[in-house]
Amino acid sequence: MFKTIVVGVDGRDGGRDALALAGSLQRVFASDLVAVHVFPVDYYLGRGANGAYEEAMHERAAKTVRDDVQRSGVTALAVTVADGSPAHALQRAASGHDADLIVVGSAHHGRVGRVLAGDVTAGTLHGAACPVLVAPHGQREYGRALQTIGVGFDGSPESRAALELAHEIATAIGAHLRIIDVAMPPGPSEPFAAYRPDWAEHVQIRREEAEERLAAVLAELGDIATGDLPFGDPARQLAYAAKDLDLLVTGSRGYGPIRRLMLGSTSSKLVHEAPCPVLVLTRSASHEPEAAEATAAGQAS
Repeated sequence: MFKTIVVGVDGRDGGRDALALAGSLQRVFASDLVAVHVFPVDYYLGRGANGAYEEAMHERAAKTVRDDVQRSGVTALAVTVADGSPAHALQRAASGHDADLIVVGSAHHGRVGRVLAGDVTAGTLHGAACPVLVAPHGQREYGRALQTIGVGFDGSPESRAALELAHEIATAIGAHLRIIDVAMPPGPSEPFAAYRPDWAEHVQIRREEAEERLAAVLAELGDIATGDLPFGDPARQLAYAAKDLDLLVTGSRGYGPIRRLMLGSTSSKLVHEAPCPVLVLTRSASHEPEAAEATAAGQAS
């Protein structure tokens, strides 16, 4: 499943949290782990104007990643990359090593136990060609074993891909799977406006649709899974449910380059609010026609 995992390390807490989470997956899936530390080098210096400076920067970066790997106790290939964009460098490293997953940490100023996407995290998420896992602040000290895995599900192709991956992970490690299908009320911008007298009727219709959808999925998966059916804003409800999860898997519905991860509103909020690791999937290949139509429509407007 995760044959090769690329993890971003930076000599700070966020990178160490990411390394700890990647190490826990490595132990389960016997993955090859590639620890990548990106260090900035001025463009002109990088062209050889000051080779001694560049060499010193490289040695310092190499020591940082070696120390972090040794301290974590994991077995990993230590890699240093000179690049002005850490997010871009991680994406290139993932492509170069044919990685199945990128693991990044949260912003160091976030609350312990919370995912909070900083600039590097957000940059890595946008445009990644493979799933990205975000470790919450404090993961290396307070992280729990992956015993309960949650997945946001709404029947869309993206959520079905997320469910498939979450089910594979749960099956592989013997975890329990919680399927969270949030029934959204019709909003003012939808055909059934919030102030219409038949609003309650349409709320009930949405509840029934979600119940049927969830029941069908649970019947397919069997005893490994249970379902929750909260009502309200998906991001808020998923973030609340995540307090009882060890991992939350979500798809992404943003329109971006084909097979690239572009955050939709729900996944974007989750990587800022969830109290557990969040795994965000790239858009599936099944969306290529949809993406092409969206691109064409944007060019025509």
